[in-house]
Amino acid sequence: MNQSARVAGRTPKVGLAVAVGMSAGFGVGEAEAQTARTTETTEAEPSIVLPTLKIKGQQDEGVAAGNTNSSSLGIARLPTSVRDTPQTINVVPHEIIKEQRAFTLDQALANVPGITLSTGEGNGGMNGDQFRIRGLQARQDMYTDGLRDFGTYTRDIFNTEDVQVIKGPSGEYFGAGNVGGVINQSLKHAHTGTDYNYDQTFGSASMYRGAGDVNYQITDDIALRINGMYNRQGVVDRKNTTSNRYGTAVDLGVGLRSKTSWHLNWQWFNSDSTPDYGVPFVETSAGFYRPITSHGLARDTSYARSFDRDKNDVHVLTSLIKSEITRWFTFTNDTRLTKYQREYAATTPGNCTIASGCATSFFAGRDTILPYGAGGGVGYRQDGWAAQDVMMGTAHVKTGIVSQEIKAGVDIEYAYDNRHYGSWANRLNNQSLFNPQYNYPNTSLSFPASGQRVSTSRDLGLFFSDRIRVGKYVTLFGTGRWDSFVTTFNSASMDTGTQSQRADRWSPSGSIIVTPLETLSFYFTFSRSYKPIGTDVAGTVTNNVNSNDVASDSKDFKPQKSDLFEFGTKADFFNKRLGTTLSFFRINETNSYYTDMNGDIVTGMADMGSGRRIQGVELTLTGKVTKNWYVYGSYSYMDGKVTHSVADHGKDAPMVSHNNFAVWTSYDLSDALLNQGWGHLKVAGGAQYASAYWAGPTTTQNYRVPYMFNLNGMVSWEMKHYRVSFNANNITNRLNYGSAFSGRAVPAAGRTFIGNVGLTF
Repeated sequence: MNQSARVAGRTPKVGLAVAVGMSAGFGVGEAEAQTARTTETTEAEPSIVLPTLKIKGQQDEGVAAGNTNSSSLGIARLPTSVRDTPQTINVVPHEIIKEQRAFTLDQALANVPGITLSTGEGNGGMNGDQFRIRGLQARQDMYTDGLRDFGTYTRDIFNTEDVQVIKGPSGEYFGAGNVGGVINQSLKHAHTGTDYNYDQTFGSASMYRGAGDVNYQITDDIALRINGMYNRQGVVDRKNTTSNRYGTAVDLGVGLRSKTSWHLNWQWFNSDSTPDYGVPFVETSAGFYRPITSHGLARDTSYARSFDRDKNDVHVLTSLIKSEITRWFTFTNDTRLTKYQREYAATTPGNCTIASGCATSFFAGRDTILPYGAGGGVGYRQDGWAAQDVMMGTAHVKTGIVSQEIKAGVDIEYAYDNRHYGSWANRLNNQSLFNPQYNYPNTSLSFPASGQRVSTSRDLGLFFSDRIRVGKYVTLFGTGRWDSFVTTFNSASMDTGTQSQRADRWSPSGSIIVTPLETLSFYFTFSRSYKPIGTDVAGTVTNNVNSNDVASDSKDFKPQKSDLFEFGTKADFFNKRLGTTLSFFRINETNSYYTDMNGDIVTGMADMGSGRRIQGVELTLTGKVTKNWYVYGSYSYMDGKVTHSVADHGKDAPMVSHNNFAVWTSYDLSDALLNQGWGHLKVAGGAQYASAYWAGPTTTQNYRVPYMFNLNGMVSWEMKHYRVSFNANNITNRLNYGSAFSGRAVPAAGRTFIGNVGLTF
């Protein structure tokens, strides 16, 4: 159920005193239930008029039709919907997630053009979700319900309604860190009504998954929602890799029909998997590198070893309250506390070069010893916690033909990470290139005190925005945020004491929006973001105080800076059932840095950083063309260049695929093939494509990743309480690569089949 349909109306039963009381205990938060203003009527007016006015007040036609322009962002400090936001926003709606049987965040984001993945740095760098938006790092720019999603892990979306990608620097909304954009998940919240859902999934590579979703309405104003997930599987065409995950989420909603409402959400996620760092790039006679599996090595070749592991345990407690204090003023507060643990070890293949003899032996058909990066791969144990609170007030003011929406607030967050690097016993880096060994029964990993490294970060942000509507056609939108960011680092193995770094910066944004028609708007936006060093302590590689993404007293680490210039238009058709967007953008990023396969920063942050200029065009089409035909499509063209670099100025920027598209379309055949009462029969299909690109992080254009193409299909039947579906992914069985980094690439799953049966009561 989408957010805008959860609340039928509001009655002022819960006062401001309740909001203040809850804030003291949990932190005041932003409610998931949305305002649906009641319409006054007189006795002379029959009740026939009320339903029409009420329905129009709740949602437009686009919500039910899947027009993502109508999607609510659900983040109080942002505009209300995608249509109202003068920036490119891609939304992967719940219906797409359901039809595609997407279970992880990276699977959902395959529908968003312009996103690439890295496999993780060496020396204990994170694997997990490492997304790049328009080629720019977004490893720390992960959010749920507008609050930072701390920790490093592969995210399952069992508790997700939809996924939003806000493209371009958005520091005015989210503070220090983001340079290419942010990824936000809208979580499932308790709503009015009672329903029970369960889905059982079976699939290729021994996939077995169960997921339950129960919403129980306790009173008119209180409901409880519980989600649970159990997932065990391998990866098609990848030996010795697993993805086993478990999770539970509980959301208590209070005041669902009131002017003050509160959601208290707890989510637990646990995983016990074998990570896949992929296969080496091999050097060709032409002098550049390609994945070795593209030159004949079996695609299922895996260099994982029996002692590799990725174990995560994450607890997240979130409080969201929204209180409509008066008709013109609303108070919100979002609070989150996260605790996470991780134990990690992975085998790190290195690139196969001619100089080492590896490439010569491979192309001659002779087996050779696997080259390693980062000493073969470092293991570590990680414990951390983080807290964030966003408190904000929103005022609506109208003077003549000028109406304003003014928002102001404070955002403070703190993160602590304690990492112990491991010490190996009886580990031998003796795998062969063609026939790697998996079982190493005598190898062990311990975590001595000398391997301890502690990082912290603290960000205090003050933000203000003013949305000014002048008459019917022009809106001016200005925002500003000041961040005071401090990070520290201490290593037990280095006699340097606690190092610290501070960065205080403004992140401004300005937009003009022209709306000549109710269903058509044009906009121009400028925004700026800063990314200081140490913004992601959970995923930071903390091996060397002088050359890694950690604080140092001896160096003046300048933050990265990213400027966005964007012109676009958003239009709706067929009474808002079909929506389109078109945008032209340019991002200028300076003082960029990257880490090599050993986890060390190669350039940047010490006043010698390179830069990126990413520009292009993006368009989307979402919604219903006819009553039974739904389409979801997007295309992006990007041109990325390296700037501010003596050696590589003007070269193509790494991790930027020039042409990207994703399309998914479904058609309901029920009217044509089924008798009335026999439910709904639906067929769907789509494709995803990304042109070849240079793997990062190096700017020297050595590592080339081939183009990606996926052809997928689905058929489903639903009747009353029952549903059955069958999915086929990568139907052509193309050898794609899901992610890449430096000297290695990870082959994606081959042809995959998924069957699902579900019940709803």
